[in-house]
Amino acid sequence: MGGNAFASGPDPLPTPRMPKNVYLLVKERCHSILREMYEVVDSPIEGPGKEDFGDIDILLFGPKPGLPQDNEAGVRQVAQALGAVRVIFIPESSSNLAIPWPSDVDHPPTAKESAEGEEQSESQIPAVAPHIQVDVRICDDLKKLQWQLFKHAHGDIWNILGSTIRPFGLTADEGALWLRVPEIENLNRKRAKVFLTSDPEEVMDFIGLPTPGYWDGPFATLNDLYEYAAQCRMFSVPRSVEGSDTGGTSSEGNAASEGPPKRKLKANDRRRMNYRPIFRKWIEEFVPECSKQGRFRELSLTREEVTQQAMDRFTVKKEFEQRRQEFLLERDRDAIWKNVIKVQVPEADLSDTKSITYRGCLLKALKKIILEGEETHGVVPGDSIKDENGFFIPAAVKTFIHENKDELGSKAYGLHHEAYLLTKEAKAKDTPQAGES
Repeated sequence: MGGNAFASGPDPLPTPRMPKNVYLLVKERCHSILREMYEVVDSPIEGPGKEDFGDIDILLFGPKPGLPQDNEAGVRQVAQALGAVRVIFIPESSSNLAIPWPSDVDHPPTAKESAEGEEQSESQIPAVAPHIQVDVRICDDLKKLQWQLFKHAHGDIWNILGSTIRPFGLTADEGALWLRVPEIENLNRKRAKVFLTSDPEEVMDFIGLPTPGYWDGPFATLNDLYEYAAQCRMFSVPRSVEGSDTGGTSSEGNAASEGPPKRKLKANDRRRMNYRPIFRKWIEEFVPECSKQGRFRELSLTREEVTQQAMDRFTVKKEFEQRRQEFLLERDRDAIWKNVIKVQVPEADLSDTKSITYRGCLLKALKKIILEGEETHGVVPGDSIKDENGFFIPAAVKTFIHENKDELGSKAYGLHHEAYLLTKEAKAKDTPQAGES
């Protein structure tokens, strides 16, 4: 029901959805005011066929001389210029402004204005005059502004494109297009991402979308938007998708498979269908219709092929492989520690303090020698416990532990005991004797 940033709290403000004529009028008025303050003022291209709008999104760059460079101060000054009655400042994102509904434009009735006997109950009618939510973001870089315009153009188109390219290891977020490392993505999504580009033209070219049409204005119809999105070179449709939960590509990034469709949408996409009607119609209507007509079935592209293409085009092969290798080596270290080293050292007798201490000293020594390469104890396994890629050889690690654990245990326990005695002696020297002042 419109922008909802001000809908809750102790003193809520009604911000109902705006008819298209009101939206366009208020947006242009805001732009006109803000052009006096900023070098670049723009809003994302609207989605197709929209007749009402919940809020107005405005992006700004380049404060003119005399205006504050600080982001928060800039937002406050913008709010003042637009006549905002309330502001919610959000760092590194769009801040929310509530401006009065223009007095020269019809607005939904308030409770005071509503006559008795109308169908709408008084509880549904706001007690105060309606406002308009304006979301303002001041960008510190023109490229960031251009990316925001690109990513948020045409309403929900990037919900569609995002679900299409995701199975192929690509992610487009609020800042750029990224290539995901498959071995990392399920454990650490942020670490799995390798930067590709933040240039909209490069993104469209790589995923196979034509530039003409994207920046010209809103698509005339929802079907026009779908037809444009379907030109993405990673989009394809299984032979039958009726009644299935699928966006047209398999979880492995190859949609050319035969047989019955699988449930392929991620949980986020299934949730998105509940509140994104354009995305829901794409899944429930456009994709099944394409399947019936036998369209978009030629794809044989795989995730591995797209990964190689991305590495070549954006010259990130070294970073991608290094990120992957570092992660795999870390995981290998963890596995050797948990599944080999700790297992090879017998459990201590919990009733024997010395046994517990001895095991702890031995494990600590083995960890330093095997995993950290320390030479303190005079025993060095060298490269004999690793293969040519730097991964541990479990059998070799077990042999090393078996052959050296007694010697290492004695040395480690001895060093621990010496340290204990030195600490005890130092404490004794620091403790005043009886009779000393």
